[in-house]
Amino acid sequence: MTGARIGLEVHAYVATRAKLFCPCDADFLRAPRANANVCPTCVGEPGAKPMAPNRAAIEAAIALGRVFGSRERPDATFLRKHYFYPDLASNYQRTSTPIVEGGSLLGVRLREIHVEEDPGAYDLATGLVDYNRSGAPLLEIVTEPDVASPAQARAFLEELRFVLSALDLGRTAAGVKADCNVSVAGGERAEVKNVNSPRNVERAVAYEVERQLEAVARGEKQARETRQFDEATGRTSRLRAKESEADYRYFADPDLGPIDVAALSRALAPAESPLARRARLAEAAGVPEVEVAPILEERALADAFEGAAARAGWRPAYDFFIRDLRAELGFRGIPFAAARVTAEDAAALVEALAARRVTPQVATRLLREGLDRGGLAAALAAEAGAIVVGDALAEAARAAVRDNPKAVADVRAGRAAAVNFLVGQAMRALKGRGDPGAVRAAVERALEDAS
Repeated sequence: MTGARIGLEVHAYVATRAKLFCPCDADFLRAPRANANVCPTCVGEPGAKPMAPNRAAIEAAIALGRVFGSRERPDATFLRKHYFYPDLASNYQRTSTPIVEGGSLLGVRLREIHVEEDPGAYDLATGLVDYNRSGAPLLEIVTEPDVASPAQARAFLEELRFVLSALDLGRTAAGVKADCNVSVAGGERAEVKNVNSPRNVERAVAYEVERQLEAVARGEKQARETRQFDEATGRTSRLRAKESEADYRYFADPDLGPIDVAALSRALAPAESPLARRARLAEAAGVPEVEVAPILEERALADAFEGAAARAGWRPAYDFFIRDLRAELGFRGIPFAAARVTAEDAAALVEALAARRVTPQVATRLLREGLDRGGLAAALAAEAGAIVVGDALAEAARAAVRDNPKAVADVRAGRAAAVNFLVGQAMRALKGRGDPGAVRAAVERALEDAS
């Protein structure tokens, strides 16, 4: 990548209830139909006035800037950025001046973070425009051209997405999009618009660098242009000549006053950086940061994890949250904050598991029942201490050996995996209430007795 200059402009939807300048529902992904969540303001009807900007969106920019060590700008305001496209009925987009400036992430310097309203969605095939998205608040995170390679571009976007999730700032299902600015050999830059995943950012940047280097080798001069990325082919293609700032005719929005960033910052409670929290919890659990990161992608889940670890120890809590809880939440497609299992429930279950009052199989079953129907605390109280030992355990092992002669023959023939089958049969008979190690030992004794 010798001679390449790479910068990113990342757009992330802020998870607010209302849009940026009106009370319409900002969650366009859940709209029941096209143009369901709209009003005169967000569809740009003549004479419609904006409300004061959504405070939560400005606070999101401040909170994100704190993670990156950015400087807050006390004199931020909103501008009108003029351009003409079917999804922008007013023919201008409201965008703020920088809320914060400077800072860095993964060695990449940040130029600024500002807030803007999203336009609608234009369907090129049908010519229809859906304004449910129009007015939804966006954070735009602009880097300096410090990205050294396509791989670093991908890593930067993945790290940024982690921070947004850990702070509960981003509308996760909507993802993030990046405009990738690439130039080589001191030439003009090409901007690849609206690349929609970290992997595709890496592919788009790699292709664009190679394309421009080949053009330089042929003696061609790179034009300042806007391009698009085709996911199917992994190639970029020209859209149009790149606009300059003068083309947008920026001026201060006469309907909106200045943003009191300092007052909002003073009212925003300090919080541990997700990056610092990830390092702290990884050290406490004795695992690499990348392995604890999935637990921190939702603040409520991370808080529950720390609560469970305080009662039962870091490693038992980590194992249960990674192996069981996250998997079950993912299967149901719900965040922990919306689950029927509470943080107290999860901590009590991990504590019972660590104290060997329930087996892993019973813990998994109770968790699933709690997530589906609630009432985990009562079910746990009924199950705790019900691990089967003694004669009942031995009888289940003998029955597994007696009722499965083929598996026994396989064991005699040296097929060690057949023992796992017999252990599984005994565990099924015990309804998961046997300690796996004790059940295996009982099965091995029953095999010896039957020989």
